[in-house]
Amino acid sequence: MSDLDGKVAVITGGANGIGLACAQKLSDEGAKIVIADIDLTAAEKRAEELPTDSLGVQLDVRDSASANELASTVLRKYGRVDVLVNNAGMNIGARNTVDVTDEEYDLLMSINVRGTFTTTRALLPALIEQRGGSIVNMSSICGQRGVALIAAYCASKFAIVGMTKSFAAELAQYDITVNSVHPGIVATDLHDKVVKEFSGLNGLSFEEGWEGFASRIPLGRLQTTEDIGDMVAFLASSKARNITGSEFNVDGGLLVS
Repeated sequence: MSDLDGKVAVITGGANGIGLACAQKLSDEGAKIVIADIDLTAAEKRAEELPTDSLGVQLDVRDSASANELASTVLRKYGRVDVLVNNAGMNIGARNTVDVTDEEYDLLMSINVRGTFTTTRALLPALIEQRGGSIVNMSSICGQRGVALIAAYCASKFAIVGMTKSFAAELAQYDITVNSVHPGIVATDLHDKVVKEFSGLNGLSFEEGWEGFASRIPLGRLQTTEDIGDMVAFLASSKARNITGSEFNVDGGLLVS
């Protein structure tokens, strides 16, 4: 039996991609799952497909009232929350900085940065009262190294690292661990969009762009959403009880190359 058996885990942006893989892995480990997503229909459908008691809830991470309603719904249904995975995020794509609009920048920051803060703030009272739990924030290798043409995205993911370390320092007294996960090059719809744009800006085909990204990975393979789910499940478990304020790369060694 896993030590996540019977725990309650909330995953934002959990209806697709990395978030869904995290939900599936935590459910496989016995956790009750709350998939919180802007797309309620998809969230409910995915929750129904999980093997453990699960719930799909609509969440707009940009809106504090929506985050507070999520917290109320989770506590009414399960009476507690043990794990929060702040996964909801977006990327406006690859482009020259001079072409990024104020509206695009503000949308990116409101989802990636404010969304992480707002959702955490809404669920913290329950975690503090329980005096225990785990928070896992989804950053990126782009939150550790600057990358041309995605300055705004990098800024948002660097911000999550700072937020993670600050939360960890603040919440250690309540036995709440807070860590960040940094995916490398993961084959998702979101990354397809970025690869296509990078390829176009460099005169490459979409296939050549993907080959170029993959060729830089020392282990020689792309990462999968399941790889990220495995790391999140570890950080949510008691095996990571003495780990907090740390960054965990799942990138095939990309940043050591």
